[in-house]
Amino acid sequence: MILKTINKICGYIAGALVFISALIMLYDVFCRYVLNAPSLYAPYIAAFLILGSAFIGTAYALQNGGHVHVEILVDKLNPAARKICYTAGYAFSMVFVAFLTRACWQFAVKAAQSNWKAQGNLPIPSVILYGVMVFGAVLLFITLAAKAVALWTKKEGGA
Repeated sequence: MILKTINKICGYIAGALVFISALIMLYDVFCRYVLNAPSLYAPYIAAFLILGSAFIGTAYALQNGGHVHVEILVDKLNPAARKICYTAGYAFSMVFVAFLTRACWQFAVKAAQSNWKAQGNLPIPSVILYGVMVFGAVLLFITLAAKAVALWTKKEGGA
């Protein structure tokens, strides 16, 4: 229950980040074409916000079935075989996300130790970006595990 609440809050935050980045880019377009004075920071801010929204919102999308997937083969299987296929997919995804989390964590530690800054016109500390990536990846891993457990504990087949 608490995982669903955390994911929902993160989903709203991710949506807000996308909305804010859209406003920032709208501002940049206005400044660029109407005032003939493009912003030096808008594209970088929007890119960082989109990156954050992708990592923060992925677990919420998974929780609510928002990812695109093709079920041509899986729909033809019996419920037990379908559960096995989904479980294998969750397990594969968890391995990938575990490696992703480890890599992001290592970069976050290096960024903190070396005081890395993001390249470009907006040199914010890289540890913030890597920290968001670690948070989102951990949340995604936990959500994948919860989906796999729920798959075998609910009464109906499928995911």
